[in-house]
Amino acid sequence: MSNVTLSEYLTPYGCSTLANQKFAEVGLPPIPPQMMYNYTSAKVRAGKRPLIQFDPSKGVLRVDFERWLGEYLIKKGVTVTVADPEQKEFDESEAN
Repeated sequence: MSNVTLSEYLTPYGCSTLANQKFAEVGLPPIPPQMMYNYTSAKVRAGKRPLIQFDPSKGVLRVDFERWLGEYLIKKGVTVTVADPEQKEFDESEAN
């Protein structure tokens, strides 16, 4: 099996797909893909800086999308946890 690497850039539609998957996991309603286009073009902010940076030739930088997603989830009252990439084993005592 070959290793699959995630793209460094996403389309706004791809961002909405990933966001809606996460929203389903945590019990939030989905957003229409058009909203992600609004978030990347500043249409919802009356010409101010967009909520998610977008490069027309490349797309949305994955780290910018992940930052926005974390902020959005926190704003909606969802607790966000980040896994430690160095942790190789799970200790049940750490779950509490």
